Amino acid sequence: MIALFLHPRRYPPSRERRLPLLERVTKQPLGWVAERLARSLIRWDRARLETPDIVVPVEGLAPGLAGYRLALVTDLHHGPAVPTWWLERLADRVRELDADLVVLGGDFVSHARSDIDGLERVLARFRGRDGVVAVLGNHDHWVDPDQVGAAVERSGATLLHNRHRLIRRGAALLAVGGVDDFTHGAVRPDEAFAGVAPDVPRVLISHNPDLIEYLPLGLRVDVMLAGHTHNGQAHLPLLGPITAPSQFGRKYLHGLKRVGQCWLYVSAGVGSAWIPRWRNPPELPVIRLTTPT
Repeated sequence: MIALFLHPRRYPPSRERRLPLLERVTKQPLGWVAERLARSLIRWDRARLETPDIVVPVEGLAPGLAGYRLALVTDLHHGPAVPTWWLERLADRVRELDADLVVLGGDFVSHARSDIDGLERVLARFRGRDGVVAVLGNHDHWVDPDQVGAAVERSGATLLHNRHRLIRRGAALLAVGGVDDFTHGAVRPDEAFAGVAPDVPRVLISHNPDLIEYLPLGLRVDVMLAGHTHNGQAHLPLLGPITAPSQFGRKYLHGLKRVGQCWLYVSAGVGSAWIPRWRNPPELPVIRLTTPT
């Protein structure tokens, strides 16, 4: 939890895992209590799911991949505050949207190992024409990254832990890479695209948008997809978002940004970790790649 107008200190990602020791004795138990106190206030039956179509021009995208669509589903937080039926409804909506690739952006669980129970079955409902890819988030590391990752892979999704998948449409290629969680994971974006030819367009998935400021110099990344911020979770009149869980404050809180030569889209996410969303609807964006005009 980050208080109004405050944000974490600045630090680079690590190429090796960092155990969330402090979080496991502070944020995890506090969040566990808050989530259970708030769950009766969270009315998913009244939630209005946003499904914006986000058009992103990609330099060098072959005509065969023009219009390629990625459904970004992030911050599911399967647990007491986010019922299974809500996530199943999201999976149904993804099928209706008929995306080419489903991207699961991390934070599959919230605060307890019991959140893993039933996760595999829920995730197995998500389907895309080219399958499902996934990365882990900070909450997954708080609980157990190995167990959460195993459940994700058993569901049929491909966990992109510093590696990539090549999408092919005839001779046209697109590399979709992913990294571990920025805060606690081993983050190696260079390894994620190892062996990819320089002329192949690239999409990078990172749970936390802060990675955009730390990408290695010279590494080609055309589009980066992220979540983590929940778009501030709840929006107060006049004051706006109450949280900004980013080293850069509200700079990368939500939406489409141009950062150097890369497009960044930060989703508001589909779940809730500790307090109800307020004036901030859940979001399932579809990223549509196009050729520049």
